[in-house]
Amino acid sequence: MINYSIVMRAVNSNLLEINAAKSRIAKAKKDGVEPDENDVKLAESELVTKAYGVAQYADVMTIEKFAKHIAEHGCVYSRADISAILYMAVDCMREELLEGKKIRLGDLGDFSLSLVSKGADSADKFNANAHITGINVVWDCGQEFKNLLADAEFNLVASRAAQAKVLKAIKAGETTVDLSTVGQQSTDNGQQTPSGGNTQTESPNGGQQTTDNGQQTGGGTNSGSGTNQGGNTDVSGGDNTTPPAFG
Repeated sequence: MINYSIVMRAVNSNLLEINAAKSRIAKAKKDGVEPDENDVKLAESELVTKAYGVAQYADVMTIEKFAKHIAEHGCVYSRADISAILYMAVDCMREELLEGKKIRLGDLGDFSLSLVSKGADSADKFNANAHITGINVVWDCGQEFKNLLADAEFNLVASRAAQAKVLKAIKAGETTVDLSTVGQQSTDNGQQTPSGGNTQTESPNGGQQTTDNGQQTGGGTNSGSGTNQGGNTDVSGGDNTTPPAFG
């Protein structure tokens, strides 16, 4: 069962034009001239908001919990044995990745590295120690993880932000809570992005993706990863538990 919450995200097909208009308005004000009327109208145009589903994890499965879970599924190995193998797998995967190898683990998928790099003026001026600023692990998931939607069941829950607001109201003795702004977060480009959700970007295998700061990340498709920021708060005041479902 996959828990999810609903958030409102602002979208606009003319976002690039709106941002360009705002830049021209700012420049006009800086130059002491009147901004173009059409730019002003475009910059003031309202964004369209739509509802999106955002995953909310119910629990954190640590390596110890995962080993116990495997041991309870008819495995001949003990939890301690499985934990040891998993820890060894982590160490060996790190070692082999740093040797420049791609690790192929059947249905689990492929693990490889991509580099984060600053641009050099020319190839002969590129220095790995100076221009490579980071290394990312890329997981290209196996077939068993590419068809999750076919077997998934969904359960609507309150977002972490909504639960936190309710809990705060309960502790303050309030009887009403304003949830109208929960789940919305403004970004620099004026759009709204959900708080507590997953953001997934796709890039073609072996390609490059240019980021806003001029850096490039190369290689692989991160097709199965993502960061779940959406936690859970028990509004009754106890420890973190699975969020209460609506309806």
